[in-house]
Amino acid sequence: MSNNISTTTIDPAVARLNAVRIEIQHIGQPILLTLGMIGCILNIAIFLRPTMRTNSCAIYFHASSWANLQCLTWSLFISMLSTFLTNKPLTYNSAYCKIRYYILTGSQLASRACVVSACLDRYLLCSQSVRQRSFCRASVAIKVMGITITSCACLSIYLLVVYDALPQARQCNVSSAVERIMDTTVLFAFNFGTPALLMSALSALIIWRLKQNAKRIGHQRVHLRKRDLQLAAMLIGQVALYIITALPFVTNFVSLTVTQYDSPSSKSAYRVAAEALASTATGSFGTFIFNPLTFYVYTLTAPSFRRELSALIVPKRWMNRFQPKEHIELSRTNRVNPSMRITQANDPRI
Repeated sequence: MSNNISTTTIDPAVARLNAVRIEIQHIGQPILLTLGMIGCILNIAIFLRPTMRTNSCAIYFHASSWANLQCLTWSLFISMLSTFLTNKPLTYNSAYCKIRYYILTGSQLASRACVVSACLDRYLLCSQSVRQRSFCRASVAIKVMGITITSCACLSIYLLVVYDALPQARQCNVSSAVERIMDTTVLFAFNFGTPALLMSALSALIIWRLKQNAKRIGHQRVHLRKRDLQLAAMLIGQVALYIITALPFVTNFVSLTVTQYDSPSSKSAYRVAAEALASTATGSFGTFIFNPLTFYVYTLTAPSFRRELSALIVPKRWMNRFQPKEHIELSRTNRVNPSMRITQANDPRI
C-alpha cells in the first residue's frame, strides 16, 4: 500500500514547475497581449501623423508595427484560445493549422526585415556620400517595404506544405525529419540568425558613424536633425530588445534539438516538467516579447516620440492651456514682428 502511494505522489518541485507554466499561460500571455495591442495601435497612429509619415525610418517602424500586430494576433491570441477553450481546431483542422503558421511566420520575417531595413536607412543617412543619403527618402522606403513584404510572403509558402494537423499527437507540426530540417533551417537563417547578425553589425556601424561625425568640423560634418538622431536611438534600443529576447528561445531550441532523440524513459519527471516550462516561457511567451514592447522602447528612448504621443492622446486645447506663458508671448511676438526673432537669434546674450 505504501509503495503504491509513493509512486503516485507528485514531487512538489515538479508540481511547482507545472504551476508556473500554467500561470504563464493563464496570466502572462493575456497581460503581454493587452500591452502589445495597445502599443502596436499607438505606434501605428503615431507613425501616421504628418510629422512622421514623411520620414523613411518612421515608415519602416510603421510597417514593423503592423507586422508585430499580426504576430500578436496569430501567436498569443490563438494560443490563449487554445488554453481557455476546450475545442482546439489547431490540432485537427489542417487548413487552420497551415494558415496560422504561414501568417505568423510571414509576419515575424516581415517584422525582422523592417528593423534591418531601418538599420540600413540610418547607416546610409550618417554617410558623407550624397548618393547614399539619397536612398533615405519616403518614396524609397515605401518601395523597399513592398519588396520586403512580398519576399516574406513567398519565403513562408513552404509552411503550407510541411505543416499539418496531427490529431493523434494533438499538435500542429511537421511530420517528417526532412520537413523538420527545412523548418529549422529557415527558422534560424531568416528569423533569428541572419536578422540578429545584420541588426548587430549595422547598429555598431551606426554608432561608429555618429561618433566619427561628431569629430568632424565645418562642411565635413553631416548635419542630422534631432528627430533623425532620436529615431536612431529608438532603432538601437529596438535591436537590443530583439537580441535580449531572442537568445533564450534560441538557446532552449538548440538544447531541445540536441536532446530530442533521448529515450523518454531516461528523462526524470523533473526534467520533463522543466523542459515543458522552458518551452512555454521561451516559445509561447518569451519569443513574442519583442513584438509588444517596441512601443515602450520608443517611448523611453525618444523625446520626439513622447511629444507625438502626447499630441495624439491629449486634446490640443489642453496642451495650449499648459503651455508656458513665455513661449506663448514669444510666439505672438514672432508673428507680429518677425524681424525681432532674427535679432534675438543673433544676440549672444540669449
